[in-house]
Amino acid sequence: MSTRVNPIEERSKKWLCNAMLELLQDKPYNNITIIELCNKAGLVRKTFYRHFISKASVIIAVIDLMFVEFNEYIHDQNIGPLQMPLAYFTYWEQHKFFLDILIENQLFSLLNDQYVLYLEAMDHIIGSKIMDLSELERDYMRTMVAGGLWSMLKKWVVRGCTESPEEMAQMTLIFLL
Repeated sequence: MSTRVNPIEERSKKWLCNAMLELLQDKPYNNITIIELCNKAGLVRKTFYRHFISKASVIIAVIDLMFVEFNEYIHDQNIGPLQMPLAYFTYWEQHKFFLDILIENQLFSLLNDQYVLYLEAMDHIIGSKIMDLSELERDYMRTMVAGGLWSMLKKWVVRGCTESPEEMAQMTLIFLL
């Protein structure tokens, strides 16, 4: 059974995500109300609650949209495991404003929470090494890699992205291989 995407629902979700990003540029996350978010998106609260359970779920939706964008890029460019770290840091360098917002609002942990799910979806790209592991070992490996990438990304952003994406990718490969 296939699930059909309702374009109006997707548009409403996207409007709420964009409204959240716009509001976060002007005020702290904790000061943003759902009513304010809905007003900025031009939608009613009922529509918000049809798609989301909280403000944090909007941030997670933004992160998910970014993952879809990144995943499409690596698929279209046929990026393999050894090129993945460079693609990763190059992508996040282009979205540094979003990472800064997450850090400033103590929301960066939401990114880590999603990483394990993303890595599972990317098992086929990560390489054959993961295929030789049991499901339990794969789960722990994804958790370890997700935490490591998340921590490196946060440190890099806090340091002002002074190292190039190429330098970050090189360090990542050294650490993981």
